[in-house]
Amino acid sequence: MSERDGTSSGSRRPTYGLPGPLPGSEGPAPQDPYADAGGSPQDGSQQYGAQQHDSQQYGAQPGSSAHPSQGGSGYGTPGDGTPGQGAPGHDAPAYGPGGQQGPVGYAQPPKKRRRGIIPLVIGLVLLVVVAPLVTIGGLVWAFGSLASDTMTGPEVLNGGSGEVSIAANEMIIVYVPSEDAAGTTCTAESTGQSNDVVVTPTSGTVTLGDGQSYEQTIGVAALADSTVTVSCEGTDAPAYLGPYSLFGIAGPMLIGPAIGVLAGLVGLVLVIVGIVKLVRSRN
Repeated sequence: MSERDGTSSGSRRPTYGLPGPLPGSEGPAPQDPYADAGGSPQDGSQQYGAQQHDSQQYGAQPGSSAHPSQGGSGYGTPGDGTPGQGAPGHDAPAYGPGGQQGPVGYAQPPKKRRRGIIPLVIGLVLLVVVAPLVTIGGLVWAFGSLASDTMTGPEVLNGGSGEVSIAANEMIIVYVPSEDAAGTTCTAESTGQSNDVVVTPTSGTVTLGDGQSYEQTIGVAALADSTVTVSCEGTDAPAYLGPYSLFGIAGPMLIGPAIGVLAGLVGLVLVIVGIVKLVRSRN
């Protein structure tokens, strides 16, 4: 007896997914649609069950042949067709946070903030505005009192010589008429100790308050309270301006330009740093 005959006459093989014969009924059992020509069931029913299990796992409709590899994300409601819910056979667009289209789970990168603008602006202000103003302000402060005396007029020494009282740390500036400047020589001596007075040659042309044009000849500074004798040969009308405080003139002349130069250097450094940061932030 063959294997097929033994199967048909003996115990039946179990069928999968088909109802069995009713009690008391006669006749052949319902044919298994997945049985081969010899009546033996194939593995089709098992494959069908596995396929149904896979389709439910990946969000496809039962009985459909959709598979995650055939399109769609497959992680939403089966067959809904809404974005991001895995409509079978369609690639659903993915949306990131805030409704922006992009890769799921990845936020849009924030815009790069341009760095270096603040140091660039501060550097330009220091370099272009602060440094020149401080320098010019120091010079104006230093020569402020000198400018006022220039407008009122000089003290004229009649006869070419005269005595001037100068306190410690003060100075005077001696002038001669411009028409006599070529052949005139001026000196200054202290009536006390000789080292109490410092004489410094000066030069420059200025029109004083009396309308006369004068040439600078010497500057006389006193280190202690002194009476200075000023003598000029070659003119009968020398003049002087002062006395002026040495610190009142020299201090602003030194501090103003020094602060201006320092502010300019700091501004230049900030400008360079700002430009470098700005270029890097753009890249």
